[in-house]
This record gives sequence, C-alpha cells and structure tokens, in this order.
Amino acid sequence: MLIVDDEPKLREGMSTLIPWEDHGYTVAATAASGLEALDKFREHAPKLIIADIRMPGMDGLELIGELRKENADCHVLILSGYADFEYAKRAISFHIDGYLLKPVDEDELISYLQELRETIIQEERVSEWQNMEFVRSEDILFRHLLQPQEDEAVRAGAAAELGLEGQACEVVLLELKGLLKGGDSREEQVRSELERQWQPDNGLIFSLPPYIGILLKEPLKDETGRSALWRKLNGIIAGQELEFRAAAGGPAAGPEEVSRSFTAAGELLGEAFFGRKDIILSGAPDEWAEPEQESGEEPDPERDVEIQLLLAIETGSNEAIAMLVGQIIRKLVAAKRDEIYIKDNLMRIVSSTIARLEAANPDIRPFILSHAAPISEVYGSDYLSDVQTLVADYMEQISRQMNSGGRGDEIKRITDLIQRRYNENLKLGSLAEVFNYNSAYLGKMFKNQVGEHFNTYLDKVRIEKAKQFLNQGMKVYEVAERVGYMNSDYFNAKFRKYVGVSPTAFRKEQ
Repeated sequence: MLIVDDEPKLREGMSTLIPWEDHGYTVAATAASGLEALDKFREHAPKLIIADIRMPGMDGLELIGELRKENADCHVLILSGYADFEYAKRAISFHIDGYLLKPVDEDELISYLQELRETIIQEERVSEWQNMEFVRSEDILFRHLLQPQEDEAVRAGAAAELGLEGQACEVVLLELKGLLKGGDSREEQVRSELERQWQPDNGLIFSLPPYIGILLKEPLKDETGRSALWRKLNGIIAGQELEFRAAAGGPAAGPEEVSRSFTAAGELLGEAFFGRKDIILSGAPDEWAEPEQESGEEPDPERDVEIQLLLAIETGSNEAIAMLVGQIIRKLVAAKRDEIYIKDNLMRIVSSTIARLEAANPDIRPFILSHAAPISEVYGSDYLSDVQTLVADYMEQISRQMNSGGRGDEIKRITDLIQRRYNENLKLGSLAEVFNYNSAYLGKMFKNQVGEHFNTYLDKVRIEKAKQFLNQGMKVYEVAERVGYMNSDYFNAKFRKYVGVSPTAFRKEQ
C-alpha cells in the first residue's frame, strides 16, 4: 500500500501507528504530493492507496483521476479534513472505496482495511482464473453476428454455425451491478446458470462485455412475457447477491436483423437510469417527459416550481412535495437528458431550498445539521425514480419537522407564510396548487377569513415592512427590492395608495 499526504507528521503517524502487518498490508512507500505518488505507484504497483484530498500541486482527486486514466488496478481510500459536498461528490464519481474525515478513527480505518483485503484476495484469484480461461468460440461467432458493420456473408456464416437459419429471435442484454473490480467469479456463475436454464433449442447465451446476452429463439410477445423473464432472471442473479439491468431489443425476423435487436437493447441499457426498475426494458413511453400543454392552455412564465416546493415544505403540504420534485426532475430531463447533469442540478436545488428555509426559519437549523441531505445516496442511485424518492422523502422529513407543532388551517398557514415570504413572488395560483384547491375557491376562503383579498393583504404586509426599512435609512429603490417590488415606480404607486404619501415624503416626516 501507498500513503499520500503533504503533512510529514500524518505520513509518519499513519506508517507507524497502525499495525498494518496484522491486517495483511505492507507500507511499500509514502509520498508528499500527487505527482510523487504517481511515480511511487508506477514503481511499487500497490493494491491500496490512502490519499489526502487536499495537497499542493496535484491534489488527491487529481491523483485518482490520473490513475483511472491509466486504468490503474488499485483501491483508494480518501482522507479529508473538509466535510465538503463538492469534494464528496467528486470523490464518489471516481469510484473510491471509502471517504474518511480527519482525524481518522482507527477502528473505522481498520474496518475498511479488513473488508478491502478480502476484496483484493478475491480479485487476485479471479484474475488468475481469467488468465487461464480460453476464449469461447461461440462468443466469437456472436461478435460476427451482432456487429452492425460486419460483412453480410460473415454474418450469414456465423448464423448458420449457430443454427439460426430461418429462425425468428430476440436479443436480451443483461448488465450486472455490484461486481468486484478486476473480475468476479459470480459473473461466470451467472452465465453458467443461464446456460443450464436455456437449452440450445430455446436460447443461446453469449458474453460481449460489459453485457451477458441471451438470444431468445422465440421473441417475447408482450409485457406478461417480459415480466415472467425478469422474475426468472432475478431468481438466478439474486442468488449471487448481485443486482442487474436487462433490456430486450425487439423481435428480429431472421439472423440478418439480430444486430438491430442487439443495438436497440444496448441503447435501452444506456438509458436505463431513466427507465423503470425491476422490468425488462423494452422501449416503453418515457415517464419523465414533460406533459404537453392542454389545448388553449397558456404556460405561466412566472410559475416557479422551486418556489412552490419551498412553499409546500414551509406550509406542511407533504402531499404536494413528491409531485413538485417530479415536476422539477422532468424540467431537468427536458433541459438535458444526462444523469450527472440532473443529479448535480437537483442537489443544487436541494441545497438552495435548505438555505432559504434556514434563513427564514433559524429554529430548523439544528435538525438540518443532524439530518444531512442524501448526497451519496443520490449520486450512487442507478435509477431516476430512486433519486426522486430520496429527495422527496428528505424534503418531507424537513416539512414534518417544521410543522410538528400542528399545521392549523390553510388560511392561517398562508398568512404566516406571507409574513415570512413577503419579498417572494407569491401568487394565489401557486398556493392553490400547493394546497390542491381551485384558485378562485381559495381566494374566496381567504377573503372570508381575513377580510381582504390575497393581493391586498400581501401588499399591506409589504408596505408595513417597507416603512420599517425606510425608518432605518434605506434608499427607496433598495426598500422596493427588499419587500418584493422589482419596479420602483410600481412600489411608489403602491406606497401612495396605502400610506397617502410617497416613500421619500414618508421618510422625511419621521
């Protein structure tokens, strides 16, 4: 193993205080920087690197990036004195094996070492086995058959040797999740069990990394058939304590169309993040597409789903939170259908929402500090549906805490919200959606209970706040922005309406 840290005391302490030999490790070298670590890695080829995340020159994350570019076969534990979201997110994206905060807890480190030692031993055994494994002749034939650019005569010859002449078929591809780095005997065990269950007369098994494939000699007819196949595959793969994704490429009338079915299945797996869990993916309609506007319905350019989410959390409208998170996700998908883009922006929205909640509700800060956002879980999720559930559950958890003292009736919750959020672009229509009311009906409820229309009440709260700011000596345009009026002339008109004089004159009178 290799220890990398720019602090000499930490390098020496790590080298001498931990009983490495007792846990099956030897410290081959230490390094004071990422560049020095690269040289030491190339010299010693360690199986484990423990690296500080913050170092001058090349830091720990840049070091890992360089190692991954070189396809370095090693495990990495990151040390950091910074419990920082950006570092954690980037570290996770490099597929590290652990993230430890300084000062390092010795028991936690030893737990990692024991677990990694078993993993490394298993990888070495698998590597030895794979080096002796002969290339399967059938897999070579499948490569000829499935590659779209292959010569037609070569593809026809491969089909004939595989016994597929005149045979309708369909390609199903499997992507195993949770395999150990550097090879895993469970993959071969899955393939062996698939071969046992699919006799040559009803299907052929092949491997084209990163997939295991099944060439079904009878195409799947409908969703019932796909569900039955998924259950059968799950029974085999779950027995190896693995998860998987699967996709069916659609029926092929003959061997000449098999490559099309193979390509379609691969494309579906490439989009699996956006698909449903626990099914054979098959080109079903995209559930993340934004709904089309109904005929005659004009989009509201001022409708801000993020603001609605904030209001739903503050007012305890948990039934609306999952729906609004879903709307935010669909907008992100429409902007860019990219997994990292969606995760990055969704976590940015979560972070921004929490900051705004804390600013207006300081009492919630201790709860948020003790209930961290599900960053690792979100970035580790293989399905967007799981991401939605994680974020919605977290937002609902905060909402329940904020409203644990009793929510009261809707109008009281709205007036309390206005007192806190008077400077936001509050609209009765947005609140109606949050509370699942008709906008006109909610407006009547508000007028009956408060005695004033929603907009009048909001204006009066803003003007009262404006008076306070004017008394503090703030300039008129600053006050206008502070209380939610982006146009100073409009603010002046509103102030005259409710106070009888201009803001400037009011300030002079005080």
